[in-house]
Amino acid sequence: MNNSIPILMYHGIKTDLQSVPEGREIGAEIYDVTLNNFVYQMNWLAQHQYHAIAIEEIDKFASQKQVILTFDDGEMNNFIHALPVLQQLIFQAYFFVIVDRIGKPGYMGWDELHQMQEAGMIIGSHSMTHPILTDLTDVQVEDELYNSLKILVNHLGDGVNTLSIPRGFCNDKVMQIAYASGYRHVFISERPENLKSDCLDRIAVKTSWNHQRFEKAIYGIKPISEQISDQVKKTIKKSLNGETYNRLRNTLISISSK
Repeated sequence: MNNSIPILMYHGIKTDLQSVPEGREIGAEIYDVTLNNFVYQMNWLAQHQYHAIAIEEIDKFASQKQVILTFDDGEMNNFIHALPVLQQLIFQAYFFVIVDRIGKPGYMGWDELHQMQEAGMIIGSHSMTHPILTDLTDVQVEDELYNSLKILVNHLGDGVNTLSIPRGFCNDKVMQIAYASGYRHVFISERPENLKSDCLDRIAVKTSWNHQRFEKAIYGIKPISEQISDQVKKTIKKSLNGETYNRLRNTLISISSK
């Protein structure tokens, strides 16, 4: 795949009137995007003649500007807010759902997922329970990835074949299990430096972004301060296991929010 194609990673699309699900992981709010900002971002892409496509359409639109849109977690606000905007602009997107949360308060149910498919959206797995996969045994990883795929296929059909790795932790063993489970494409947040497996890394769209920061992301420009912060984060991730890193991250987020 052409690495110059930006792949955007969204989570919640929120408004003052639409609440987000309770019990989300600490720090999830960092990735919530307001509906107003989301509308601006999608309109900016359309005005600059970007086509929001599926991976299989890359060759079809090879001579045109391309972007791939993804949404993690399967929150109901994706159906209520994001879907109408995408439909209006004739944009396609991937929606990765946590299978254990399907139909729970604040999350899309099977009816919404079927409607997403009918609207041309692509449904994929975000695992069964959203764990840190690198902290699990091989058997546990297989249960998370294979079982979630099997359930989605049973309800939505054989077209389900994509995975988004949860929580940002991945290694080659996890990737091998993912492909062996039947996935054709695997999306991650940021590629670990030592990862050899084929995957699609993404740009995490954040709450704090203004319009200019979004436009820079599309052009592959990352501010120096973010580059330094990301490198520090990668270094810490390499030295700690997933759960230890997660506890440290949660503590720092809790302190900064006070």
